[in-house]
Amino acid sequence: MSRMILGRRTRTLVERTPAGRSGKPLLATVAALALLATTADAEAFCRSTTCRSTKDKTCETDGDGCPTEGAKLFWPTSCISYATNKLGTADLDPADTRAVIRKTFEAWSDVECPDGSIAAMTFQEREPVSCKKSEYNKTGPNVNVVLFQDSNWRYRGIDGTLAKTSVTYNDETGEILDADIEVNTANNTVTITDDPAKVEYDLQAILTHEVGHFIGIAHSPDPAAVMFASYSPGSTSQRQLHPDDIAAVCAIYPADRGVACNTEPRNGFSPTCADPEPKSICSIQPGSGGASFGVAAIFAGTGLLAARA
Repeated sequence: MSRMILGRRTRTLVERTPAGRSGKPLLATVAALALLATTADAEAFCRSTTCRSTKDKTCETDGDGCPTEGAKLFWPTSCISYATNKLGTADLDPADTRAVIRKTFEAWSDVECPDGSIAAMTFQEREPVSCKKSEYNKTGPNVNVVLFQDSNWRYRGIDGTLAKTSVTYNDETGEILDADIEVNTANNTVTITDDPAKVEYDLQAILTHEVGHFIGIAHSPDPAAVMFASYSPGSTSQRQLHPDDIAAVCAIYPADRGVACNTEPRNGFSPTCADPEPKSICSIQPGSGGASFGVAAIFAGTGLLAARA
C-alpha cells in the first residue's frame, strides 16, 4: 500500500492599495502590471497544484502564471460542509456575519455553466463550532472552519493581510482533505454593510475570493475576476463571480463528474480542535505602493504556497 503524503498550503489576502481614477485596483508588483498589459483570456483561470517551489526548485508556469507541474487540487465530493467559529468577531454582529459568510459559499454553489449545465459543487453550513484554529487532524475527526482573529494574528511578517486560507491535500493525487479560512480582524477593519460610503474591507468580497482558494482555484490573470490577485478598499465587485471564475468552477467540478455528495469531513466531524498549528509560516511582503493577494509559503507553486507534511 502506498503511503499518503499530506501537503498543506496557505493563501493569504493582503492589505490593498486604493483604487485608481478608473476605479480599478492599483497593482503592487511589476508582474501584476504585466498581466494588465495583456488582454485577459476568456478562460484564464488558474488551478492550484501540488507542485512546491523550494530554494532548489521553481515550479514551472505558463504564460498566465498558472502552474504546469503537479497534480491539480480538487475535492473528491460534490458537496462540502463548513462551520463558523462561534466566537465570530467582536466588531460585527454574529448573526449578520454568519449570513454574509453563507452568501460567499452560495456564490460558488450550483453555478450555471456556459453550456447550461450546473457545476457539481454545493456547500452545507453546520452550526457554529468551538474550534478556533486552522488545522488538519490526520487520525481523527475534522471541521472546515471559518474564523476571525481579533487579537492573535500570529503569522509574523504578514500583519497587513486580510485573510488566510489553508488547504490540506494528498500530495500525490491533489485530493483536498480539509480547508480552513482565517480573517485578520486584529489588524484590519472588515465591514458587512451595503452602503458604499461605509464599506472599508468588505467581508463578502474578501471571503468570496477565499472560498475560491478553498475549492482549489488559484489566482487569475483576469483583472475582473473574483480570483484576480488584487483588491481595493471600499470595493464590493468581488462579491459576484465573473465569467472567468465560472469557467474555473465548471472545469473543476463539471455536472457530469459522477461523484456522490458527502458533507462529512475527513475522518468524521468534530466541533473541537485537535492538532496544533503549523510551526513554520512565511509570507509575501507588501511591495512599494501596496500589495496584491499573496500566499504564505512553505511550499510554492502558483506564487508562494504553504504546506504541512
